[in-house]
Amino acid sequence: MGSSPSSGSLSGRRSSEPAALSLREELAALVHHYQHLHNDLEREKPEGSTRRELEDKVLDVRERFDRLLGEWVPDEELREQWREYIHNRRPEPDEPDPIEPLAFQGLTDAGSVVQVRGQADEYEVWVDGSLQERIAARKDLSVDKPVLHFRWDNKEIPETFNASEEALNALAAHRDDRNTSPPWEYASELLADGLIDVHFDLTPRGKRATAGL
Repeated sequence: MGSSPSSGSLSGRRSSEPAALSLREELAALVHHYQHLHNDLEREKPEGSTRRELEDKVLDVRERFDRLLGEWVPDEELREQWREYIHNRRPEPDEPDPIEPLAFQGLTDAGSVVQVRGQADEYEVWVDGSLQERIAARKDLSVDKPVLHFRWDNKEIPETFNASEEALNALAAHRDDRNTSPPWEYASELLADGLIDVHFDLTPRGKRATAGL
């Protein structure tokens, strides 16, 4: 039983719940953006419209960060570690656990979900939640134009995406104008679907998903 990605001509999207909650990734993304905005704010003059816009953005990101901590991190000590981290007072906390980035997902004719997860040329092939094999496929999975197929069990599996149309459109708009704020309301599903990293940059999978938008 072999597996390999290949190019193709068929695309699709399948609505489903993410396999894992991308909580750590969303917190890290908010921290990176908060720190970036804070650095920009420190370079601005005391008065001016740009400074006020930056102050509003910093406040919005911090509110989202605090709300995410309050809703999903029950341990107060861990919450405090993340609060210290956002102000560069300590290294990144060890918890919550990260998810393995989703590099590919497709659906077989029989309805099985095939996922390839990993990074840095260490990938795992999962079928219906069961680990099948480990592969080295960084070059193949780095393709940033649609449509990617993955060869599994002697069949070509077309790539599918979980993110909603609204999330994809918002991501494409942010891609085209990086001066706008990232679409934080969709961060969780975009991270879980492997479309962005913690810097809100598009991954190869994210570029494939938004190529036609």
